[in-house]
Amino acid sequence: MAKLDFIDWPADRTLSLSGSAASLKIPVALRNATDGAIQVSDVSLAEVRLGAAGKPLRLAPIPVQMTVAANGTAQAKIRLRLDPATPPGRYQGEIKLGGVSRPVEIEVVERTELAIQPAPLVVDAALGPEQRFAVAFENRGNTPLTIDLTGDYPLGEEVPLAPDRIARPADGVERLGQIFKDVIGLGAAPVLTQIGTVGLFMPSGPVRLEPGAIRTEQIAMALPKELSPVARHHVFVPVYATDLHIVIVTAAKRPPTAKVTRRKQGTAE
Repeated sequence: MAKLDFIDWPADRTLSLSGSAASLKIPVALRNATDGAIQVSDVSLAEVRLGAAGKPLRLAPIPVQMTVAANGTAQAKIRLRLDPATPPGRYQGEIKLGGVSRPVEIEVVERTELAIQPAPLVVDAALGPEQRFAVAFENRGNTPLTIDLTGDYPLGEEVPLAPDRIARPADGVERLGQIFKDVIGLGAAPVLTQIGTVGLFMPSGPVRLEPGAIRTEQIAMALPKELSPVARHHVFVPVYATDLHIVIVTAAKRPPTAKVTRRKQGTAE
C-alpha cells in the first residue's frame, strides 16, 4: 500500500467541478498507512490542460500546509489559486499531491468584470462644449472585452432640493441606516431630471481589451451649449455591467445679472 492514499476517491473516478477561477476549490481526504506523520506541502495542476495539448491550468505548484498523522486521516479544501484571467473552458488531466494522483475535470466559467477610472470623471463645463479626456479601462475578467463608447447618452440635471435631501428629524432606525450607508460608502443617489443628451466619440475607434489588460483611451465629448452654471449634471454610460459616470459642473461662473439682496439675520421679511 502507498504511504498516502485518497479516501472515497478511487483511481478510476474523475472528480468534476466548475466555477470562476477565483472560487475553485478541490475537497481532498487522505489516509496515512505508515507509522510516521506525513507533511503535504504542495499540489500540482501542471498536467491539467485545456484540451489534449492546451495550456496547463496552472504551472506553479499550489502551496499547502497539510499534515496527515501516523495511521490517521486528514481532510482539506484546497483553493486552486488560479489567475483571474484564466481562459474559460474545460480543463482535464491529473491532480498530484503527496505522491498520489487522481483524474479531474475542471470547468472554468466565463467571468466579465470591468473597472473604469476615474470614478467618477469630473468635467468642467466652463472649459467649453467640446472636450477630450482620458479614461482607463481594466479587464478584471477572463474573456476579451470590446470598448466602444460612441453614441448619445441621456444628460441628467441634479435636483438639489429632492425630498430625501431636505433636513428633517430622524428616528433611531433612520439614523442607524444612514450611519451604515456612510460606513460602507453608499451615498444618497442624486435625483435627476433629463434635460438633453451628451455625445461621446472615441477618436481611435473601438478597442479590444484582453483579460488582465489595462488601457487608457481618449474620449471626445460634446456638451449642450446651455447648461445651468449652478447645477450639477450627470451622465451614466453603460459599459458591460458597470458605468462610466461623468459629473459635469461649472467651476468658474459669470456674475449674476440680477442684484442679490441679502436679508440680515433675525429681521422679518
